[in-house]
Amino acid sequence: MRKIIGIAIIALLAGGLGSHVYFQHQKRGLVARLLTVEEQLSETKKDLVGYTRFTDYLAVIKTAISAQMQFLAAKVDRDYVQVEHIEKSKFGFKSDATIMVKYAVEYSVGYDLKPDSFTVSGDSNGITVTVHKPEVVATPAVKIISHEIPSTGVLIDEQSALLALEEQLHTVALNQAKEIANDEAVIALCEKKLRDFLHDFLARLPNVSIVPTITFAYK
Repeated sequence: MRKIIGIAIIALLAGGLGSHVYFQHQKRGLVARLLTVEEQLSETKKDLVGYTRFTDYLAVIKTAISAQMQFLAAKVDRDYVQVEHIEKSKFGFKSDATIMVKYAVEYSVGYDLKPDSFTVSGDSNGITVTVHKPEVVATPAVKIISHEIPSTGVLIDEQSALLALEEQLHTVALNQAKEIANDEAVIALCEKKLRDFLHDFLARLPNVSIVPTITFAYK
């Protein structure tokens, strides 16, 4: 009988010891998990502070944009073909010629970024630049790539005719400027140009660890 009681006591002690070890193990695991969660929360808080700190720099951001205005225009290249028929008469004689010109035009398209022409605002959702739609900010550059004169008359001075046509092409390019600036693909290119600049600028600012979303609104 005493032997049975002794075995029972030993079993109880062993069970108690096992439970103690088990609970100590569980406690250590719980503490480790709590420490991990605390570290994650600390990192998240740090990121959020960096994310919202950019709102402290809105005035600086606007000044930086205005200062870089001339460098933020997007270059847009277009190729065209112009066919011109020329007629000339002298002393009752008539001559005519056809000139076919292939030429390229480079448009500089950008935003009016003078300080009083746009605004920069920010909140928890990111930065919004409110600005007028892009416009051509410089005289289009016209360059003749090649030309052909399939037929010509004796009264036609080919070189003079080509120079006159080149002058006309500048006028044509100016007339097409608004259409170019209103092209959705060109607007997207202008947005990318300014967004890339802002992204790089914001990433260099102190305490801004995460660059916010940058959107555009048009007046």
